[in-house]
Amino acid sequence: MPKRCGNPDVAPRREPGFVAIEWVAAIAMLLLPAVVLVATLPTWAERRHAATIAAREAARDLQRRWPDGDAGEAELVAKYVAVDHGLRASDVSVRVLAGGSNPGDQIRVEVRVVMPAIAVPGLTRVGGWTYSTVASLRVDDYRSR
Repeated sequence: MPKRCGNPDVAPRREPGFVAIEWVAAIAMLLLPAVVLVATLPTWAERRHAATIAAREAARDLQRRWPDGDAGEAELVAKYVAVDHGLRASDVSVRVLAGGSNPGDQIRVEVRVVMPAIAVPGLTRVGGWTYSTVASLRVDDYRSR
């Protein structure tokens, strides 16, 4: 028979656990951040893709209309493409870095998009940063004015 410490007439007392508290803490500290990250990643990918396409289309517009391409029109093209991909116009800024003044020059357009830190439906926007992409096209070497 095993030897017991203390009073032999008293049965050993079972200590109550804190399973409920540990479960809630585990969900709050581990599961919730993972769910928020998984819900936010597609939004980041969509916004990045929209910025890339918007910059490319603005550069193509300038290349197609060269040498008479207008930077203002190219910016409108980029914003239109971004809005068509589901972004708000206020979240997109466009800048023509180089218009390609001579044959063989580069046409460069930069598009910046606001990326939300947390993008979960039903929550307001909390923080964020700006993603920037540049599209570059070359003016054909033998293109005439």
